[in-house]
Amino acid sequence: MNELTKPRHPIRVVAQRTGLSTPVLRAWERRYSVVIPSRSNGGQRLYSDADIRRLQLLATAVDGGRSIGLIADLEPPQLEALIDEDRQIPIQPVGGGAVAPDTERVTLALEHIKQMRTDALEQLLMRSAVEMRPHELVESLMVPLLQEIGRGWQAGRLPPSTEHIASVAIRRFLEWMSSTNQKDQAAPLALTGTPAGQQHEFGALLAGVVAAYEGWRVRFLGPDLPALEIARAAQTMNARMVALSAVHPRLDAKGVHEVLELRRLLPTNIKIVIGGAAAEPHRDRWQEADILSPSTFAGFRDSLQIPENKS
Repeated sequence: MNELTKPRHPIRVVAQRTGLSTPVLRAWERRYSVVIPSRSNGGQRLYSDADIRRLQLLATAVDGGRSIGLIADLEPPQLEALIDEDRQIPIQPVGGGAVAPDTERVTLALEHIKQMRTDALEQLLMRSAVEMRPHELVESLMVPLLQEIGRGWQAGRLPPSTEHIASVAIRRFLEWMSSTNQKDQAAPLALTGTPAGQQHEFGALLAGVVAAYEGWRVRFLGPDLPALEIARAAQTMNARMVALSAVHPRLDAKGVHEVLELRRLLPTNIKIVIGGAAAEPHRDRWQEADILSPSTFAGFRDSLQIPENKS
């Protein structure tokens, strides 16, 4: 055993040196076995310098947008190469190049979140809603802000309590944005939500905001709904569109089948749109089934042309 592999650091030191919270460190060990710490005579976790270096690399890669589940088995040289590769790729503007992130507002919002200043966060979001055009608000503020919150939580830089408080405030704001812009009760109805197995709802909430600004009435069904329930709601409520978001986990064969089943259950005059990272690999399947799958919010806006009511 050399100095690099000698177990001598307690978990609080590891947390300080990596920027990862102790709950995240324990979760990564339990779920992914990223490191296997030794135990002192008293049962305390002890980590080596090599463990800390590995955790630092993993945290950096996750902070750059990588999923811990996909990189947990990589060795340090592979992680270093991956990090170098990510640093060489320029950050693309959100929305397929149409709108660049508003770095100043995103940074300020993150500061409010880290300090748990939800009132200040909500005031910033409300002010931005007045000062920014709708597509700018969604694409240059909300999308990059949510991405940064997710990365911060996954890397352990945002404690779970902070992430939860921020999520509640942002969810409340998005629901307010969606409802505020629905003035025409004769407008066609769009239902938003996530298919079975998908718990992340912010993509669907953002889709609702965009649809409301484009003249639709919007109802959010919630996350993790089977095709049969979505179809029943769409037909009962006389919806003209169902917009789904699939972000994580990746849609497996069962998840793809659920979305295709929804298309089978609904008449063709009810438009189905699906977006998100988990849906992107299956765009050929969606196209074959006459399901729209825009890769950007700009593309989603294009799919929101108000249909003529043929009933």
